[in-house]
Amino acid sequence: MRVLASLVSLGLVTACGQVPGGTPDAGTEVDAPPPPLAECKAQRAVYLIGGIGGLAWFTLTWPAPAVITGFQTGYSFDDVANAKIVATEAAHPLYVRRIGNRGLWEGLGKDPHPSVFVAGTNETHTRLPESILLSTAEGLAASGAVLQSDLAPKIAVLSFSPGGPYGSRMGAPTPVDVTTIDSAVAAFRGLVSAEVEQQLTPSAAQLARYVPPGATNQERLLGSQLAFTVNAMRLGLVSSVMMQAVADDPHAAFESGAAGRRADSLAAMLDEFYRELSMSSEPTCGSGGAALSLADNVVTVVVGDTPKNPFSSAGWSDATPNFANWMYVRSNGFTKPGWFGAVQPGTRINFNPITGAADPDATLADSTAAAFAGALYAIARGDKAKVRLVTEAPFDGVILR
Repeated sequence: MRVLASLVSLGLVTACGQVPGGTPDAGTEVDAPPPPLAECKAQRAVYLIGGIGGLAWFTLTWPAPAVITGFQTGYSFDDVANAKIVATEAAHPLYVRRIGNRGLWEGLGKDPHPSVFVAGTNETHTRLPESILLSTAEGLAASGAVLQSDLAPKIAVLSFSPGGPYGSRMGAPTPVDVTTIDSAVAAFRGLVSAEVEQQLTPSAAQLARYVPPGATNQERLLGSQLAFTVNAMRLGLVSSVMMQAVADDPHAAFESGAAGRRADSLAAMLDEFYRELSMSSEPTCGSGGAALSLADNVVTVVVGDTPKNPFSSAGWSDATPNFANWMYVRSNGFTKPGWFGAVQPGTRINFNPITGAADPDATLADSTAAAFAGALYAIARGDKAKVRLVTEAPFDGVILR
């Protein structure tokens, strides 16, 4: 025993009595540990462009806090019982739409809840709203695509026509424009094997989870494009996807009784998107050497021309308090969840980009620039130096980590 202990101390044998580097005992298999995954330097991104009033539907998914806390008959929300508070910090509250007993995206990723930035201006009516996505000399999507180069996609940016404002950035790839799921699949032809190409097309069973019975054409379109995006991202084939989102100018949503049903369908669709992402790992990199769920490495940005008036459901007017607009960003924990700035009846309050607090003295330009930088910071997985290559605007007040 003393001899063995001496040999172990000299490194000539292991504690189990084996010679280091020697042949294991017969019948024993030793597998080399897999190499650690490269650290992810960027998140993938999905841009949902709610043009022609489509953004209004998302306000039933993440309502303005004042709509819920001060709810009155005639406000633009179907039932406060459908709203669940998930961020309780006084400066940045957040309500989400309920899906059964849980809130939208709860449990789907480590930090699933979005930041909501009061930013940009009301741009009624356009399919291609620019006041946030193109708020600097650089485009958010174009700049984000440059940051995503380490993901090594087959196609960097896929845009379902008419897509959204892409903007410019030195070195940015040119988006590949497609019109249908079939043309999106065909865009990869010759870049991947036939077997991989077949995996891109959403199956009937997959589509059934996204598109409810009785869905409108706009719902079917969005659901199929989200399903395709999941397939493409879990195969590592694309970094960013841009698509229109229920662009149907829903002035009569409350009078017709469609508001609640559509809101439930949209929430279920968005929830399924991240449920599917959560079932796969990011295929090209990880975090801390370990696998990273795709749900934790896909940013979702939602913008539009107008969120419509949150405080008047009759005819759901395009007008917003002081021409307010806002952007939803699921950052996966890189920016704080909850609202930055506020909208109240007749009032828009911007936010201070340094403190993050709602501030009546904050300018529209400063809040919008901070929102832009915050979204880019999320895509860059918290690399402030990379954001600074695009914009010098202050945004520390929106950062979580």
